[in-house]
Amino acid sequence: MEAAVTCPGIVGWEGYTECQSLIAGGIRLYEYLPLFLCDEYQGMRLYVGRRARYDMPITAALGLPCRVEYVAGDPPDGVEAVDARLLPTLAFEQGNLDCGGARLDLGLRRWTDRCVRVDSMADLLVRNVELMGRVVGRMRELLGDVVKGPVGGTLVGDVVVLGRVYEYAYVEGPAIVGPGSSVLPFTYVRPGSALYGNVKVRDEAKNAVMDVFSNKAHGGYLGDAYVGKFVNIGAGTTVSNLKNTLGPVRFRGREVGKMGPVIGDFAKTAISTSIYGGRVVGVMSHVYGTIARDVPPFSICEGDRCSRVARDKVPVLAERDLALHGLPGDGALAEELLHMYDSLIRGASP
Repeated sequence: MEAAVTCPGIVGWEGYTECQSLIAGGIRLYEYLPLFLCDEYQGMRLYVGRRARYDMPITAALGLPCRVEYVAGDPPDGVEAVDARLLPTLAFEQGNLDCGGARLDLGLRRWTDRCVRVDSMADLLVRNVELMGRVVGRMRELLGDVVKGPVGGTLVGDVVVLGRVYEYAYVEGPAIVGPGSSVLPFTYVRPGSALYGNVKVRDEAKNAVMDVFSNKAHGGYLGDAYVGKFVNIGAGTTVSNLKNTLGPVRFRGREVGKMGPVIGDFAKTAISTSIYGGRVVGVMSHVYGTIARDVPPFSICEGDRCSRVARDKVPVLAERDLALHGLPGDGALAEELLHMYDSLIRGASP
């Protein structure tokens, strides 16, 4: 099988990471193809976008029984395009997809009209625990033992461990501790949490998705939230996922019972920051104090007072993030971020 996994957009996501690489149920959207169709195709080549070089697909680390090649770049002419937003359906039905106006022919013998779409970050977080239960179950079905890293704490339920769970930590599944990730001592990780790769978490995380090279190494609560790549969550940062009125959290035209913030790639929170539920923190933004409104990309916000990150600082900040994690400089990354800066803030105000 050869396919180009694409994504025209997901409401509420404005990060550096392309939306086909977003993590739902503990794996990237494009990983639903090899994980759930491994029995159908012994080999796959998937083109997953230009910005996928830091994705570190967890299915590659697991070593699936079928051969999978992930290509970060544009596909050759004639390669079939696959809409990533429809792929979580494969966790429930393995067939070609007929989702009303959207059809996806995967070359399988049967069709299904069941459709599990991720059109919004609200969809992703609301369905995350259910999806992760099916993802972890499928991993066990294909691979058997999925606890491959050292465990000093307590695991309850279905938990994938490719990193490390320290002493006095408690992890309740479904949950995924990815390669190089650490659940630090005296930490409670609750169902739906995905520490995708080279992530640290301390204190409490519940239905929290953390992409690669992001850290929450100090106290504070992170619940029903999505955290992009290269994010640092400062000591004492706590997010809200429930309104005092117990009414719905509003997110980009949707109402959901519980939802924390969506924090874009390269963002940073200062010590003792509080972020309201359903807020979006834009890519490479820095926040301080109480964040009650959405934060535009490339902004520095103390409460409601915001200023712009200087354009010439963008490559410097990216370089520091890479160096912090022992990664080499990446001129292409700096150029991509500068292109985002120019396109996202043209005519906008922080």
